[in-house]
Amino acid sequence: MSESNLLFDVKDLAVRYPNGEYALHHVNFSVESPSFMAIIGPNGSGKSTLLKAALGLIQPTRGFIKMMGYDSVRDSHKIQRMVRYVPQRDQIGLNIPMKVKDIALMGRLLKKSPPRFASSKDKRIAKEALKQVDMLELWERPFPELSGGQRQRVLVARALAGKGSILILDEPLAGTDAESQRLIVDALEEYHQNNDVSIIMVTHDLNPIHKMVRSVLLLKRTVIGIGAPCSIMDVELLTKVYGPTARIVEYAGHRYCVTHDSGIDRHE
Repeated sequence: MSESNLLFDVKDLAVRYPNGEYALHHVNFSVESPSFMAIIGPNGSGKSTLLKAALGLIQPTRGFIKMMGYDSVRDSHKIQRMVRYVPQRDQIGLNIPMKVKDIALMGRLLKKSPPRFASSKDKRIAKEALKQVDMLELWERPFPELSGGQRQRVLVARALAGKGSILILDEPLAGTDAESQRLIVDALEEYHQNNDVSIIMVTHDLNPIHKMVRSVLLLKRTVIGIGAPCSIMDVELLTKVYGPTARIVEYAGHRYCVTHDSGIDRHE
């Protein structure tokens, strides 16, 4: 397997907080491409830090992280061109009078050279993406008027409408209602099946997506486990990360995890 076919190639990665404490240490793993990958672990485990290091937004203290053969430090601009990123907390201010269509079209326009104008093709793709998350009817609706779940669905549609071979979502289901979760999960599953795109999702809860995930990274400042979902849904492994409150429930041939989470990830 050549480096260019590895979604992730991580060797002895370490990242420090400004106070000198390690956010990540001795992180080693590789994942083949294309893949639907989940990164799980409690708050403060370094999930968002790992993503930001991969995108070149944070400098490693030691080791390296590569995506599709590109080094996060040396080739960060190339990585960022490949990636469509849905951050945990989007930077769009709710006091800005933007409409749903404006947000969705960002996925098409941000990687264009100025002046940035939406073509008929851009509008068609943005509308198709909104339709996947059942938000097309709100095309003209002001974005700040939407509920939290609706806003998240629009931000996912923005990423689906964009360009790039890697889609990264940082806690896309956090704080959303059950209907929004279902629509987001279904849209991602369909998109992954029909496009040559790798999806990386950071999540506290693997349960809604475990049937479609191929590889799971269990993280607590270092790699606790990596593998297929059912191999990671192991009481011994999960207890190392979530403590003795972790429970496994088996239903219809699949394992589900119940945990009690706490803490703060300071790099988010």
